[in-house]
Parts: sequence; C-alpha cells; structure tokens
Amino acid sequence: MDRLSKYLIFSFWPIFITIFLVLFLITSIIIIISISNITSSIHITFGELFKMYLLSLPKVLFITLSISFFISTVSLFAKHSETQELIALFSSGVKPLALLKPFLLLSFFLTLINLIILFISIPYAKTAFINFKNKKQQVAKFNFQTSQVSQRFGEWNIFITSKKNQSYENIILYNNKKNQLILAKNAKLKNKNSYLNFELQKGNIYSFDKNITINFTKMHINQQIPRSSYSIFNFTKYFKNFKKLFAFYLPFALMPLSLIFFIPPISFFHPRIHKNRSLIYAILLIVIYLTVTKLSSSLTVNFFICIAFIIIGYIFFKRKTQF
Repeated sequence: MDRLSKYLIFSFWPIFITIFLVLFLITSIIIIISISNITSSIHITFGELFKMYLLSLPKVLFITLSISFFISTVSLFAKHSETQELIALFSSGVKPLALLKPFLLLSFFLTLINLIILFISIPYAKTAFINFKNKKQQVAKFNFQTSQVSQRFGEWNIFITSKKNQSYENIILYNNKKNQLILAKNAKLKNKNSYLNFELQKGNIYSFDKNITINFTKMHINQQIPRSSYSIFNFTKYFKNFKKLFAFYLPFALMPLSLIFFIPPISFFHPRIHKNRSLIYAILLIVIYLTVTKLSSSLTVNFFICIAFIIIGYIFFKRKTQF
C-alpha cells in the first residue's frame, strides 16, 4: 500500500467509527423497541432480553456496516475537497481511480463479510430467535391460574385450586375427545428440551366410554413446542426456506460494492465553485438504491439490479472525473 492509500485509510477510520457507532445505537434502539413489543404478551428476564438482542445483532451489524462505509467514504472525500487537498493531489497528477482504489478493495472485503453474515449468521440467528420466542409464548400460554375455567393444556381442559410458581395442587383435567377425566393431588410443569411436561402425582384416571378407573402415582402429559431447525449442508432445503430473506437483505450486502463508483462524483467538488451537498446526495442515493431493490422480492432480480448500479456508477464516474 502506497503512502497516499495509507493516509486515506487512516483518515477514514475515525469517521467510519463515529458514524457506525451512531447508526449502531439508533438501530439497536429500534431493535430493542421491536423486541419489547414482542414481549408484551410474555414474561422474560433481563438476561433473556439480552439474548434476544444478541440474536438480532447480525442483522444490526449487517445494515449499519454497509451504510456506514458508504457515508464515511463520501464524508472523507468531501472533507478533503473542502480543504482543497484533492485539488492539490489532482494538480500533482494523481488520478481519481488511484484515490478510490483502497476503498474499492475495502468494499470487496466488506461485501464478502456481508455475504457470510447474510447466508450463514442471519438465518441461524433468525431461526434461534423464532424458536426462543415460540418457547416463551408456549410457556406463557400454560401459565395456569387458580379457580379459572376454560384453560387448556393441549387437548385437555384444566382446572386447579392452588399454585406456587410451577407447582400445582388439586388438579382436574378433562379430555372431551377421549371422554376422560383426571384428578391429581399435585402437579409440576417442566420445560424439557422442545416439550412442556406436565407431571401429575397421586391421582386417578376415569375413562367414561370404557368404564375404567386407573390409579397412578406419577403420570406425564407432554405438549410439543414448535421448533424449526435447518442445516446449510442441506443446501436445497436451507435455500428454499430462506430465499425471501436472502432476496430482502441482498441489496444491503452488496451496497458497498454497488455504490462504490458513485462516491467520487458526489464527493469531489471545488469549494470555491460548489457547495458541499455530498451528504444529502449520499442519503438520497441510498434511499433510491433501497427503494428500487425493494420493488422486487426476487433474489435474481435484486442481484441484477445491484449489478446495474455498479455499471451505472462506473459510467457516471468516468463521465464526471475525466482528468
């Protein structure tokens, strides 16, 4: 790396870190608010809230890295344009492409990281998030209250007289389909892997259709918690299940590369002739880019739209920097 590239990269990092932290904080607040809306119907601890936030973190990083890179690079060149450093460099024979070269390499590297996050981290994090949410909702659903009718555990209607945490006393269960009645003195609700286990102790089963009575010391009734799992090694099924997700987030993944050639035209200017509107142009371009890519939900179409932005950006770059 030559001295000019090192100078540009070292000047870039402070701007990038500042913008990244601001966007990361804003996005994190939005994510936490959305998690809070989900948890309005379920009870979770602070640790579980933090776990749900961590499962959303790949998506937060994914979005903020791409936007921060583009805005930071635009801000860097706009700053050097205002201080007339770029004019001095161009006067000494430095070409615009030479200034863009280190960021072109950085955009390739960042796009590669984004694609890894998109095709590996986000699907697994999303699946884990949904499984965790389903588990908590299922547990909340079976948070039985005392002396209330019309409470259900799977196929069973349940009535209890007293409870303490997840331990119950004097339980009555009735299965309308099987026409069975269960009376038990004690019961405990346990969470075992992907099942909710209702352990009944010291009771009787009455089967009215068969006219049978069974005494038991311990009995288990299980209710499965909905759970999804996918493996990237089964790529066909994996890709099919997350195809819409990949299509939605692909423009974010390719943003550093798709918009790289637009950076010089909107950030190179003469401070005595033009006003610095680079940040406005940068935000407007991001809005246009995301709006166009969101018009389609097809992964293939979005990929070609991103390629089209690279080509259009390069043509725009060549026309605006003819020196």
